[in-house]
Amino acid sequence: MNLRVLTAGLLTALVTCPAAAGHGGSAARGYSSRVTAVQPRLAGLSVEVLDGDDQLRLRNGSGRDVVIEGYDDEPYLRFAADGGVFRNANSPATYLNEDRYGAVAVPASASKNAEPRWERVTGDNSYAWHDHRIHWMSRIDPPKVRAAKDRPHRVFNWTVPATAGNMPIAIKGSLDYTPPPKSSFNAILIAPLVGVALGGVFVWWARRRRSTRP
Repeated sequence: MNLRVLTAGLLTALVTCPAAAGHGGSAARGYSSRVTAVQPRLAGLSVEVLDGDDQLRLRNGSGRDVVIEGYDDEPYLRFAADGGVFRNANSPATYLNEDRYGAVAVPASASKNAEPRWERVTGDNSYAWHDHRIHWMSRIDPPKVRAAKDRPHRVFNWTVPATAGNMPIAIKGSLDYTPPPKSSFNAILIAPLVGVALGGVFVWWARRRRSTRP
């Protein structure tokens, strides 16, 4: 193996290690959402939270059309009774949900009063979408968390309104904070680790060269 390639790979692994540990979004910061109830209960309908507090996934086996409402009570998602999921291209939520903090431009054609324009997103009876109602809409922690980051907190209870046929239903849940475990990695160790690793590579390379000489 080429010494330059091996050294570059080793350096990359060491330097990116702490950065990778910092990934994970709000789940890594201690936030998690959960569904607590669907009221009223509907046989064949199930809802769960994915990726800590990032997405809701609904599976519709109820035999009814289920419509999820957007942030202005407009129809946003339609789970057809016979299978397939459709998204309303004229719902502001369609665009706001593309960014975790809703930092997107909503086209003028999308409004709560616009006629729904349904576009098929899957032929399955299950679909996951990002929903701002289930997470904290700021990169800055809530005041109660900032005041005591070493304690668990109920951040808020949330509701996502929907209809099943002509019946209103409510998907209810909560967002909670649990202090994340403290990282045991110390960034000050990067330089010594790199030095030890490079020294080991050099010794290995030197011995290999000697062993391959005629």
